[in-house]
Amino acid sequence: MKTTHSHHQKEMKPINRKALRAMRGKDFLNTTHYSREQLEALHALAFQLKHAHLYGSGTPPLLEGKTLAMVFEKPSTRTRVSFEAGMFGLGGHALYLDAQKTQMSRSEDWQDTARTLSGYTDAIMARVYEQRTLETLAKYSPKPVINGLSNSLHPCQILSDLFTIREHFGKLEGVHVMYSGVVDNVAYSLALGCAQLGVDFTLATPRMFHTNQAIWKQAQTIAKKSGSLMQHFDSMPPAKVLKSVHVAYTDEWESMHMKLDKAKLFPTLSKYQVNEKLLAQCAKGAMAMHCLPAIKGEEVNSSVMYSKHSLVWPQAQNRMYVQQALLVALLGDLDSKSSE
Repeated sequence: MKTTHSHHQKEMKPINRKALRAMRGKDFLNTTHYSREQLEALHALAFQLKHAHLYGSGTPPLLEGKTLAMVFEKPSTRTRVSFEAGMFGLGGHALYLDAQKTQMSRSEDWQDTARTLSGYTDAIMARVYEQRTLETLAKYSPKPVINGLSNSLHPCQILSDLFTIREHFGKLEGVHVMYSGVVDNVAYSLALGCAQLGVDFTLATPRMFHTNQAIWKQAQTIAKKSGSLMQHFDSMPPAKVLKSVHVAYTDEWESMHMKLDKAKLFPTLSKYQVNEKLLAQCAKGAMAMHCLPAIKGEEVNSSVMYSKHSLVWPQAQNRMYVQQALLVALLGDLDSKSSE
């Protein structure tokens, strides 16, 4: 931890407060709604908040008196706890709302929910099935709406994951990330985030799982400006590609909205597993990442997850610090003395 921290501290740029101020009061539905400079600034602020919490005088109360509504259609561990603990650490409050235990279970719609919650709270974070639900919340809420996950995208996860990669390697440019397995919301957000921040990205997914071409083309377009190399394979990449991979990333094969015949598909999908054999074919010092929860023995094996080649646990921890930075940018006063 000390080694990675010193690397990160050496490379991290000063906080671009102008870039963060431009985010105040806005929604965060997709990383692509923000500039590279703003995403970089969020990472710099997250590093400062993490350092203050772990090694300094404690997290400053930058969101004292602020309240975050957290609406969940789906089960959650990391998203709920990282946002709730993050708000608490910043001096604010977070309210957990299970959509099935509100009036939405009796047909109240998202428009009315947005209008109501925005009257009580300072921001809304929602973990939902459909991306259009977030768009509806954003349309009718005058307060910021944050995408805590949808079937299409998971931007908070990826913003944090790229922070973890930067923290470990001391940089993002020149790093090569490969996602292998069933293409999903995490893979799409990872492709977009890598393209925005100049990270080379390889997507390896079986042909039977169709890639959203609109999102992939968007990532390619962004990559042309940032200099990222984007590659897509419908099998595991050849050795010459693998030997340049620094991060082998995967996610569950079966998501909460998509059920698979895993027994039937195991012979195919097991070829994409993140394990010691795969890491041995990657670049020296390659690391494994997984957004969790993991089904050990399927998309990843246990020994890698708990090895020195795993970034899984710092990856989970960093969700809180990066989301704190996001909340401060959207809700906080970056000109106050406590933010110095």
